[in-house]
Amino acid sequence: MRRIGFILFTLAVMTTLVKLGLWQMSRAQEKEALNIALERRSEQVYYSLASLPSDPRWYGLTLHGKFEHSKAVLLDNQLYRGRPGYHLLYPFAVDDGWFLVNLGWIAAPQYREQLPVLPEHHGELKITGIIDQPSQLIELSAESLDFDWPLRVQNLHMDELSTVMNLPLQPWILQIEPDSPVALQQTWIPVVMGPQKHYAYALQWFLLAVAVSGLAFWWLKPPSTGHRQE
Repeated sequence: MRRIGFILFTLAVMTTLVKLGLWQMSRAQEKEALNIALERRSEQVYYSLASLPSDPRWYGLTLHGKFEHSKAVLLDNQLYRGRPGYHLLYPFAVDDGWFLVNLGWIAAPQYREQLPVLPEHHGELKITGIIDQPSQLIELSAESLDFDWPLRVQNLHMDELSTVMNLPLQPWILQIEPDSPVALQQTWIPVVMGPQKHYAYALQWFLLAVAVSGLAFWWLKPPSTGHRQE
């Protein structure tokens, strides 16, 4: 009975390990497809909000308009080379609406109660970037927004920001291109983990499955001399 139980347990472990490996392979293929879509979409640039497709994520967008500096947003908990900071976002006014633009990373002062000095860019500007969906961090409790500007937030809830700003913001953000004269330090990564790491994880799971099968075979094979106690 112990022998049968061991075989069943080994098969269950091997099945689980193989499934984990296949899941990582599937994730790697998804990331490859995302990278291809990102590359293709970013090469196509739109020039107005009205012309955007229903799913504009990762398409390029060029806009002419003005920043509203009085309603700056500081996205909290952004690290760059181990240093804490923020992503600075300004609403950008164009003829047919408003778009929240991420200018990039700005260092945080030494003390939490202090805020960084924010750069301002006045007048009519032309900006280009990649459209992205605001990413969300896990929140232990609902975040309440106040009217103290600049607004420091943990996540970008576009509906709430639109209400607080009293502006009809688009549900997307524009990640400014790194070469823009208004761009800060760029830390945005469109795909957090590339397919290579998923393939590496898949290989680890498959190798573990092989190792388990090898150990099981060694334990189950008839002894050459003597008898194995059960």
